[in-house]
Amino acid sequence: MRDTSCNLDETHNQRYEVKVTRSLIVGSLLAERPPAPVYAVRSGQITPTMILSRPPGRRKNLSSSFSSSSQYFQNLSRLWQLHMGLLLLLFTGVTSGAAYQTRFSGMIGNVTVTVGRDASLSCTVEDLGEHKVGWIHLKRQMIVAVHTRMISRISRYSVTHDSHKTWTLHITGVTEDDAGYYMCQVNTDPALSQVGLLEVVVPPNIEDLKSSPSEIQVREKTDVVLECSATGAPEPRIMWRREDGEMIVTNTRKPEVVHEGTKLQLHQVSRTHMGAYLCIASNGVPPSVSKRITLHVEFSPQIHVPNQLVGVPTGDNVTIECFVEAYPRAISYWVKANMMILNSDKYYYEAVETLYKIHMKLTIFNFSRNDNTTYKCVAKNSLGETEGDIKLNEIYMSPKAKEIRSENSKTEDETQAPVETETEEQRQVALEPPKGDQLYDNSPSVLQTPKPTKRVILPIDVLGGQRSGSNSSGCLLPTMLLYWVLPLFACYAGLSTSALPLSLRLC
Repeated sequence: MRDTSCNLDETHNQRYEVKVTRSLIVGSLLAERPPAPVYAVRSGQITPTMILSRPPGRRKNLSSSFSSSSQYFQNLSRLWQLHMGLLLLLFTGVTSGAAYQTRFSGMIGNVTVTVGRDASLSCTVEDLGEHKVGWIHLKRQMIVAVHTRMISRISRYSVTHDSHKTWTLHITGVTEDDAGYYMCQVNTDPALSQVGLLEVVVPPNIEDLKSSPSEIQVREKTDVVLECSATGAPEPRIMWRREDGEMIVTNTRKPEVVHEGTKLQLHQVSRTHMGAYLCIASNGVPPSVSKRITLHVEFSPQIHVPNQLVGVPTGDNVTIECFVEAYPRAISYWVKANMMILNSDKYYYEAVETLYKIHMKLTIFNFSRNDNTTYKCVAKNSLGETEGDIKLNEIYMSPKAKEIRSENSKTEDETQAPVETETEEQRQVALEPPKGDQLYDNSPSVLQTPKPTKRVILPIDVLGGQRSGSNSSGCLLPTMLLYWVLPLFACYAGLSTSALPLSLRLC
C-alpha cells in the first residue's frame, strides 16, 4: 500500500488525506488529528510535500466562526461529501493486474516560456490500461487534473490526450506563479511518476519608484548617486551609458564608456558631467528596456573673450564674439555706452546655444569713428552675473590704400585663373614709359591728373624682382626705378623727360 496526501481544494481550510490502494480510495477527515507522515512518491524522484495544513491557531478561528457546534459539523460534513464523491468518481475502476505493463515512454523535459504566452507539458504512458493519469504542481502543492477531469479551479489549465497515450497539460497566459516542477503520476501500485520543469522568463522592467527621477539638478562640486532598479527573470543586468557617447567619470580615476551596476556614483560633479545618462536593463529576454536620467549641474556664468582689442578699417564690417558657460540658462546681450544693442541696420546679434554654452556674436556694419568704443557682452542667471569687454579701434585707410587693397583682392582672384602667355609686343609696351605731356604740363611744379590709359598688369615675381616669363635677371627692377624716379627729378630740375637718354629707359 502507498500513502499519498494532497490538498484537493485551495479554497477550503480543511485538510484531507487520500489513501490509494489498488482500487480502493478512502478519505478521512483530519480536523483534529496531527499531520500524517509524508512519503516519497517514487525513489529517485523529487519528493512532494502533499499534506497542506493550515497555520497553528486557525482551528480555533474556524470553530469560532460558527454560531453553534451543530452548524460547524454540518459544514464539515458537506465538504466531506463533495470531495469524497469527486475522488470516488475519478479513481474507481482501477484494476490491479496490469500494473507491471504500464510504463513511461519518454521524459517530460523542461519547457521555457515567456510570461503571458502559452505552455504545454506532455507525458507519454505505454499500456495505461484502466489506470488514470494525474498532474500535480509541486510548488503550489496542488492537484491540477486527474485523467480528463480538472481538479484545479484555475481556468487557464486544461488537459488533452492522444488515444490515452500522450497526456498534455496546457497552460494559457502563463504567469510567474505557474513556474516550477509539474509531476505526471499514474495510479499504479506502486505509483509511477516523473517530473518536468516549467521555467517562466520575464522581460526586464525598470521600477520607477525605486530608481532616480528623470531630471536631477545639483550644484557644482557636490556628490551625486544615480540609481536604477529593474525586475525580471532571470535577474536583469544593469549598465550605464552617456547619451552623447562621452566617457563616464566616476570615483575612479579611469573613465569608462560603460559602467555596470545598479548605482552610478559621481564625485565632485562639474559641468562636464552634465548630460543625459541611460540606464539599460537586459536579461536575455527581449526587449531590453532603458531609462533616461538627465543630470543638470548649476553654476554661475563665466565668459571667455578671445580678442579683447580689435582694429577695424574704416567702412568695413566687423564681427566680435564672446563664449559663455552657465546653468541655469543665462540671459545674454551686448551693451554699448550703457545701452543694450538691438538688431538693426547697423547691428546684428546672434547666439548659438548648446546644453550650457552660448556663442555670442555681434556684427557691426560700415564701421565708422562713432563705433570706435568699448563693447560689452553680458550674461546673467539666477546664480550670478558677469561681463566681458572688447575694445574696437578705427584704422584709417587712405583712398589709395583702399584701392590697392581692392586690387590685391582682385589679383588674388586672377591668380587662381589660368595664366596667359605674354607676347613680345606686350612686353615692349609695358616697358615703354609714357610721354611727358601725358603726366605734366609746362609748369614743372604742378602735377596733372593722368589721362585714362589702358591698364597693363605687369606680372612680377616678388621674391626675385623679375617679370614672370622674362629671361632677363635683375633688369626689370632698376628699369622701373629709373622710369619713375628720374622723370620726377627732371621735373623739379626744370628738365624735360624727353631729354633723358634712351639707355636710361630701356635695359
